[in-house]
Amino acid sequence: MKKLWFVPLIVVGFLLTSCGAKGISAEEAGELLIDQLIYQKEGNKFKKEFRDGEQASKELDENSKKFEENFASGLSSAGATVKEEQSSQLTKELLQQAREKTSYKVVQIDENKKGATISYYVTGLDLVSAMQEMTRELVKKTMESSDLANNDQKTLDATFSILEERVQTIKIKTDPVELKIRLEKEKGKWFVPKDQKDAVFNLFLAFIAGTESEDAMNEELEVAMNEVAKEIIDSLDSQPIVNND
Repeated sequence: MKKLWFVPLIVVGFLLTSCGAKGISAEEAGELLIDQLIYQKEGNKFKKEFRDGEQASKELDENSKKFEENFASGLSSAGATVKEEQSSQLTKELLQQAREKTSYKVVQIDENKKGATISYYVTGLDLVSAMQEMTRELVKKTMESSDLANNDQKTLDATFSILEERVQTIKIKTDPVELKIRLEKEKGKWFVPKDQKDAVFNLFLAFIAGTESEDAMNEELEVAMNEVAKEIIDSLDSQPIVNND
């Protein structure tokens, strides 16, 4: 008869084990992903609730490095070398601004047995406007200094210097962008499938640049740079013609 006392204990043990295997909800997983990717918080919880959490955390951190390399490459010019500390510092400042100023919300979750597709609205930084303002100032300085205009390295150094100042007062985009990412689940642990690598980078970019993809950011940059070019042409056209005769 005493053996009957063990039955409730076995049942309770089974229920606790089952609850532990279930893990957190899809919404919580989606929020944890953003916390790790952008805000750098809840790191221990992420590593606990995501499969191979330590490695998954490092892989998310690679998005920052990828952005840094792409951005530095885009700013470099022929004959000029981007200093690693310049691009690193700029990326760190952008991330800090993103943590302080950006916001997001989970707007939809489509869940099935394998995992969930999570939709976000992200209100990110207006990096394109900061770049446009930087270009205006750089053009002004270049026109005032022939030394700067004729030296690619000095021009690049001035670009980073001006942009760092602009980033410190960067604004956020007026309208949010919508992005989706699919997370999968195995034995109660969430993970990012390999085919979602680009989706994760786009999510990172949404906070940093307020755009849904790198292509979208480049298109906005092209429009912004064309506006600056037109302003310069209009300014030159409005200047009086000097007659040297």
